[in-house]
Amino acid sequence: MDETGISTVPNRTPKVITPKGKKTVCKISSAERRQTVTAVCCMSATGVFVPPAFILPRKKMNPLLYKDAPIATLPVISDTGYINSHLFIDWLKHFVKHAKPSTEDPVLLITDNHTSHCLSRESYNFSYSSTTYELCATAIG
Repeated sequence: MDETGISTVPNRTPKVITPKGKKTVCKISSAERRQTVTAVCCMSATGVFVPPAFILPRKKMNPLLYKDAPIATLPVISDTGYINSHLFIDWLKHFVKHAKPSTEDPVLLITDNHTSHCLSRESYNFSYSSTTYELCATAIG
């Protein structure tokens, strides 16, 4: 399991192709303020994946924002657009719903050592009760 930030505006302008000898070249640029949407993704070693979660930097959810998202995507909002311990609990519930761990077939969830994943007592209790075992790995390098 890991999360990544996706910018809503490209960070560089695309190349423009124009006929040779043209004096005026126009380009389209976005007037939108740059924001970051966080995508939380999880995949098994066999290639099976849990539908992603998108964390949008908003105060109120608008269904149009995730209209064309992949099927079963978990859309959530946050003031900052980043994951926190409460959103991690929501994602854990989403994970358990799709991974379907059981006592006969428990699941090992490997996360990075971010405080929202590893230091929450609620996430530990939820993981333990749903037979999902969480391993917080420290990044090296």
